[in-house]
Amino acid sequence: MTGKPADTEQEAKRLMTVLHKDVESHGLVLEDITLRPAGKQQILQITVDLPTGTASVNLDQLGEVTETISKVLDADAVYANAAPYELEVSSPGLSRPLTEARHWVRAQSRLVKFSLTDGSKLRGRIVEVAQDEVSIELHHEAPKKGMKEKIDPARSFALADIRKAVVDVEFNRSDDELEIIDLENPED
Repeated sequence: MTGKPADTEQEAKRLMTVLHKDVESHGLVLEDITLRPAGKQQILQITVDLPTGTASVNLDQLGEVTETISKVLDADAVYANAAPYELEVSSPGLSRPLTEARHWVRAQSRLVKFSLTDGSKLRGRIVEVAQDEVSIELHHEAPKKGMKEKIDPARSFALADIRKAVVDVEFNRSDDELEIIDLENPED
């Protein structure tokens, strides 16, 4: 099979299989692959993440896995003889949906917007994450401007009952609520 891949969805699935082990060899998880045309070339957007923990993929890890992915693609029958492609490798952004327990762990202590399978839409702060459920303190909008929002005690939700969830970016979170990262010793 040579030339440009016809079905981008099928090709993304094929690439997930092709690249899976090479990405894992760097201690990372292959989250997603998106292909989209851009003029005469194809853009391959590949998202990688750490398998566990609350840390994020660092730039050295991204550089190393990008080099490996590039070598694999250059040797692949489809991409070795295809029109030029642009490779973009990144870690998931804040807009990534929280679909797995490890995504919830990474977002622990953050504010999230989520909807349940019954259609209700909620907002709250992740307090604790277990294998199949999350504990979230629900936040309700202030009834009037200038008043504080109401915060309910933490309540457990089964991950299976959460249809969609994303981190709700906070711009006015106080310094004592932020996680402090030691730039001298980032692994601490």
